[in-house]
Amino acid sequence: MIRTLAVAATTLALASCSLLSPPDPVTLYRFGDLDPPATVAQAGRTVVVLNPIGFPEGAGGDRILTATGGQVAYLAGARWVGPSETLYRRALEAEFLRSGRSVSVSERREAPRTGVVLNLDVTSFEARYLDGPDAAPVVFVTGRARLVSADRAVLAERTFISQQPAAENRVSSVVAAFDHATADFNLQLVAWVDASAG
Repeated sequence: MIRTLAVAATTLALASCSLLSPPDPVTLYRFGDLDPPATVAQAGRTVVVLNPIGFPEGAGGDRILTATGGQVAYLAGARWVGPSETLYRRALEAEFLRSGRSVSVSERREAPRTGVVLNLDVTSFEARYLDGPDAAPVVFVTGRARLVSADRAVLAERTFISQQPAAENRVSSVVAAFDHATADFNLQLVAWVDASAG
């Protein structure tokens, strides 16, 4: 009986050790501007209200989404430093500051009643392994943007697609591809908003 109890206690101790073992190390990454430009003068500019940005299921949060055919997974040992939708919004706001010539972006609570609203749904934010799991992936950032007037009339609507191949199948290269694809997507978007709403 004592022997049985001792064996059971040892088994429980080993099980608790495995449960309490330290997790695999995780490296944190970010994308977008590390030093966004300073705020520019707003006078004479059309105010564009940036509504909350929709993000695809699975791509939000701090995990880095990948896809191989019909299967999706997250990059092991790597995470964004914060929620991807938050990092993306900061990157877009920084691009408006840098490139928006005739428009300025505003939070919804700050916008005047005459402002133009930008609704943006990011439909893809992932690294796709198009040539198999061992090949370098291609990062896709795609989305649908709509400009709406204060009286809710649709002024313009467009789909944007940005693709950036990773240099190699390494986490650092995949993250760099996310950064480049996001920058290109935002550059296209801000130029379109500038031309359509300015």
